[in-house]
Amino acid sequence: MGKSFRFLLQFAVGNLASLLGFAVLVIAGCYLTGAPAAASSTNLFEKYYAMFPLMAAFCLFLFAFALCTSNLRLGLSMGARRSGFFWALQGIILFYTLACWALQLFMSAFPGLAGWAARERWLLLRVFDGRPWAYPLICGAVMILGCLIGMLMVRHKVLGTLVVVLSVFAMIGVTMVLMLLADTSMMDFLYDTQWGGMWSALPGATAAGLALASAGGEYLIWRAIQRFVVR
Repeated sequence: MGKSFRFLLQFAVGNLASLLGFAVLVIAGCYLTGAPAAASSTNLFEKYYAMFPLMAAFCLFLFAFALCTSNLRLGLSMGARRSGFFWALQGIILFYTLACWALQLFMSAFPGLAGWAARERWLLLRVFDGRPWAYPLICGAVMILGCLIGMLMVRHKVLGTLVVVLSVFAMIGVTMVLMLLADTSMMDFLYDTQWGGMWSALPGATAAGLALASAGGEYLIWRAIQRFVVR
């Protein structure tokens, strides 16, 4: 397991370094274009900054494609045990999740700490306020989904591509729900309607659904790794 973890870690470090580099580029771009001092702005760097936590989660989804395909094939060909690789994979998913969670917390807090002008666009950065469990849960879930889709695309490219497209639309839908949950005025209005009970239960139901889906995905990954044949 230890050797498999170190093997996967070298790819994870490179991927996370690129994500960190993008964060630095976005912050620098905001300063160079004067976005922090502007009361309102349509600056491209500001848009990327506001969307950064969700973009980072989508990047994790893409990074995970290789974990159970090329990385798995190479790892097993170099002598890794299947059970050891599976548990190393769990460690890498946790490593990715914690790293992106720390980056999300920093990016969300930085405008306030640096005294940037407040604006409605920062609503996307406040999506996870009051729900610290939400972002790591989403990161872990999208990585498991990425692993499964990567394996599917190896066997069925057309079906795999279709599932990727559907997954992207699903992520957009989840993003819209998260933005709605972050808008306190809208949520107060919804709570006063006949659907108030449903909206109040939505965060817990979403968390339970993601947790159950992740557990099911882990089982499928375990079975696929145990049956994987190096060719």
